Amino acid sequence: MSNIIGILGGGIGGLVSAYYLAQKALLTKTNITILLFEKSSRFGGWIKSNHLTKTYDKHIFELGPRTLRLKSGFSSLSNYPAINTLELLKNLQIFDTQFSPIETKSPTYRNRLIYYQNKLINLENLSIIYGGKPLKFPPFVYLLYEYFSPSIKVEDESIRSFLHRRLGDMLSEDIVEYLLDPLLKGIYAGSVNNLSAKTVLRKLFNSEQKYGSVIAGWNKMKIIDDKEQSIFDDLQHSNYKDLINKYSIYYFKDGMEILVQTLIKYLRSLPNIQLYENEAIEKIEFCQNSTVKLKTKLNRLINVDHLISALPSYELASIINNNNNLKTVLNRIPFVPMIVVNLLYSNKNIFPQSAFGYLIPSKEESYLLGVLFDSCVREQTDKEKMGSQLTVMMGGAWYDKLKLNRYSDEQLLKTIQNELKKHINLDEKPIHYQISRLNNAIPNYNVGHQNILDDLDTIIYKENLPLTLVGNSYRGVGINDVIYDARVEIEYLNLKEQRLIQRLEVN
Repeated sequence: MSNIIGILGGGIGGLVSAYYLAQKALLTKTNITILLFEKSSRFGGWIKSNHLTKTYDKHIFELGPRTLRLKSGFSSLSNYPAINTLELLKNLQIFDTQFSPIETKSPTYRNRLIYYQNKLINLENLSIIYGGKPLKFPPFVYLLYEYFSPSIKVEDESIRSFLHRRLGDMLSEDIVEYLLDPLLKGIYAGSVNNLSAKTVLRKLFNSEQKYGSVIAGWNKMKIIDDKEQSIFDDLQHSNYKDLINKYSIYYFKDGMEILVQTLIKYLRSLPNIQLYENEAIEKIEFCQNSTVKLKTKLNRLINVDHLISALPSYELASIINNNNNLKTVLNRIPFVPMIVVNLLYSNKNIFPQSAFGYLIPSKEESYLLGVLFDSCVREQTDKEKMGSQLTVMMGGAWYDKLKLNRYSDEQLLKTIQNELKKHINLDEKPIHYQISRLNNAIPNYNVGHQNILDDLDTIIYKENLPLTLVGNSYRGVGINDVIYDARVEIEYLNLKEQRLIQRLEVN
């Protein structure tokens, strides 16, 4: 008799969890049945590629992310998440047909624009010796000040607090307001006043706390990172060294949703996996015999031996029936709403220059978080298509302050047209557009986020709950992070005993 593992949520976290479970069961010759439940009529979550008709030259409107990184960011301690995604693409046999990279030397990657004092400036023009806008002083001044600043041991603090502590009030203002504020709006749609330095700026925070300053610790941390071995034998830096050095980011020729579609096709080909769409789970009950009872909205009762939740943390909390401690901790992770507006124009020359797009510091008091130049990003595959397209991001931590919930689609579009005319002198009306309002779109890893994760681990282990948590609520909001985290969590799962192996046992 096979053990039954239930997976809640058919977004990328749930789908790759099913994939890695199936791979592990095959490798360990373990007989399991995997049931994946998705409440809506489609899989993929925020990953959704809308292919326009021939009238609009089959442009692709992306609802969620449109590119993936090949290099680690501030929060990731290694390149293994990026390498892991590349391996997944190869295993699914879509790497050769879909992988569309952007060179590190290309203007689209190198031109990093922010809206500063009523005009766009390029951060690429900053000189380490002479400086430039938006900084008051040359970068080496900030580096020297940080190197000699005394270190204080702290458990966690906001990003604004961390930079003020390391650079002082005068020097930190430029870095916080005009570099980190817009950058993190582009990733988390969150505020530097609330986001956790320990979690979001993990590399910088760890360097300072361990070695006394960010500068002193950066190279040492890099050496450690380079020597760090993955727990997975197939992930080797050497296999992708040339690729990572040449390219920075990439997209899929047929849109991000091709990854979801390929995963679904593969999973449906396996005899031990069942995918259920339109199957909402209404109640979860942890039983004394270490199983989990699921009740669907159609009053169907299903017992599973282990549960993997890829749901947003607040959604999981809302259906847990008999564990208030777990519900309380899950509800401590905040989410912010977003509005994503895709716009297609008949003119091919709407961009001030080739770039990924531009971000807008909070001090500029715009209704927009940032603008993505989609046609620049997809130039390799879309250069023969008519017109140009861009995507506008709105809301996030500023959604309520701007009262965006009161805006009709027409009012939103008018506001966006006014802002684009002001920012990039775009006075043309779009020939086609798509407005998507996303409630609870992105989790914000605010101060104390690591404590939340520790509390969740403690509850699960102490109460011996047959539960695994994956998805962007916990250990990374990017697609690479979600995929890699799911693989790691599956590695921790002992399929024969249906329990989680302590992380120390794995490492």
